[in-house]
Amino acid sequence: MEDTESTPTKAVMALKKVLEAEDVVAIIGPTLTGTAMAMRGFIEQEQIPAFMHSGGDVILLAPLKKDDPTSLPKWTFKSPYKAADAMGKICQYMSKHGIKKIGFLYSNEGFGKDGLRNVRVQAPKYGVEVVAEEAFQPKDVDMTAQLTHINAKGVDAIIAWTVGPAMGIIPKNVKQLGIKAPLFECHGAGDPVFWKVAGEAGEGVMMPSTKIVVADQLPDSDIQKKKIQAYVKAYQDRFNREPGTMVAYGADAAFILVDAIKKVGPDRAKIRDTIENTRGYVGISGIYNISPKDHNGLSMSDIVMIKATKGGWELLD
Repeated sequence: MEDTESTPTKAVMALKKVLEAEDVVAIIGPTLTGTAMAMRGFIEQEQIPAFMHSGGDVILLAPLKKDDPTSLPKWTFKSPYKAADAMGKICQYMSKHGIKKIGFLYSNEGFGKDGLRNVRVQAPKYGVEVVAEEAFQPKDVDMTAQLTHINAKGVDAIIAWTVGPAMGIIPKNVKQLGIKAPLFECHGAGDPVFWKVAGEAGEGVMMPSTKIVVADQLPDSDIQKKKIQAYVKAYQDRFNREPGTMVAYGADAAFILVDAIKKVGPDRAKIRDTIENTRGYVGISGIYNISPKDHNGLSMSDIVMIKATKGGWELLD
């Protein structure tokens, strides 16, 4: 186990250290899109299956060689549903509730830029217009200038695409500025850490999410409900805290990978092939149907919209 320290260079160094120290047959992680992108080339070179928790679609869609669009990763998988589907879910919800003009605020790094590409594609599909785009640096601690520019455009809502401390800074800035437009965040925000960083300013923020944080609110007909409830209880018993959506991503990556190892043993190529042929797997994050053309396997139907309320979460229609 090694810490990437959220730094691309250190992520590659950590990966090399792990592979040199042990006879590793597979990798779980990393979490951030930037570190994942830095690791991809080495993972493909070493031919080791890696199940990542990174939110950005670019880790699966960007060619490994700039001059060869067909050079897509063969050994890399990701457990969070596609960022494009998460964005689509938000825009679908906005369309349903009469939100027409939006501002987009994003972190100026891999995940944020991936979000910008996705909102430009997804918003028009649902009759939503992006009238303002503003970026901030990952370590910025105040986004009032960007939010002021967005609010001046008379937006009906704001989407903030980031993870980490900024998830909490932005709601606080919104509240400080008295902005009335509802705030939406990304699919990494449905987690207890959101409340830790946002505090009471998090009240009312909406986001796409896995079902793990609203399991008890799901209808009994939901095929995932019992499995999620059982997992949540086991997690609470083991760690004495609530699991969030990031936990769901990690759990699914681990479950699918371990199942593959149980089936075929410690053979990297066979593990890769087994993961790639995962069909109908009822996970915590959704129903996985992984294939050679889709190393994620989830769809927009696996995503729910939730609202942060009273330190918890409300399932939205």
